[in-house]
Amino acid sequence: MKTLVPLLVAAALMAGCATNAPQTALKPRPDATRSLAKIELFYNEEDQFTVVDGGGSAIVGFAGLLGPVGTLVALGFEVGSRATLASRTERRSKEFMAAVKNDGTAATSLTLSRQFAEQFAARLRESGREVKLTPAFRVNGPLAEMQALGHRPTPGYSTLTMRITAAYGAPDATSSFKPFVAVEQLLRNEQQVVVYQSTHTADLEEPAYFMYDGLLQDARGAREGLRQGFAQAVRPAYSVMFGGDEPHLAGAAEPTRTAGLDAASGQSEMK
Repeated sequence: MKTLVPLLVAAALMAGCATNAPQTALKPRPDATRSLAKIELFYNEEDQFTVVDGGGSAIVGFAGLLGPVGTLVALGFEVGSRATLASRTERRSKEFMAAVKNDGTAATSLTLSRQFAEQFAARLRESGREVKLTPAFRVNGPLAEMQALGHRPTPGYSTLTMRITAAYGAPDATSSFKPFVAVEQLLRNEQQVVVYQSTHTADLEEPAYFMYDGLLQDARGAREGLRQGFAQAVRPAYSVMFGGDEPHLAGAAEPTRTAGLDAASGQSEMK
């Protein structure tokens, strides 16, 4: 069950990304996120790849109506009635993880999660901030409650906790498996008060695999597709949290507008 929970969460994220309507009212980002000059970034260092196939279960439709939490409930009903989706997701995810590790490329390079975290940290440093990068275990549970387990925040630093998700998904039995990446972020100030949270999700078109066996046999190419997805996600994931400029650090004066909500979930999408 411990393994299955994050897999279902990944499935819910994927479904939510595919069905969320564009947000029409964007709120100004609070100055609190821009003024933070020292940030400790916690991230899940180990890669955990998910392979989910709706197989006609219409999980995307459920997510559109009910949101991520409702999707998990809907998935539960699907599991109870057909006993296929959950077990298939868990089995295929384990097989894909093993294929990636056996390829050898993953063993000689940084994990995709760490690569993304380091690129994000570099972007923070470019803005003039001091950054401390701290690997941690993957955090489960609601975004608003994310906290790195077994770590105490460094005094004088704000904390940015990330949950990084990589997956391949097909919404139904006739669709191809395509890469999906998600970055959930929770930002706390030096007093560890939540000042902002956001989610960036990206559905990618390539590489696409019509059959699961094709995905499994091309583990190296599939991993590279996810790597490219994360590389493309650095800038929008940064912008949804910190904006396109930092007036307190870089001297700019114009406020930016984002799809995030202060101390509430924000989301950007890249199609």
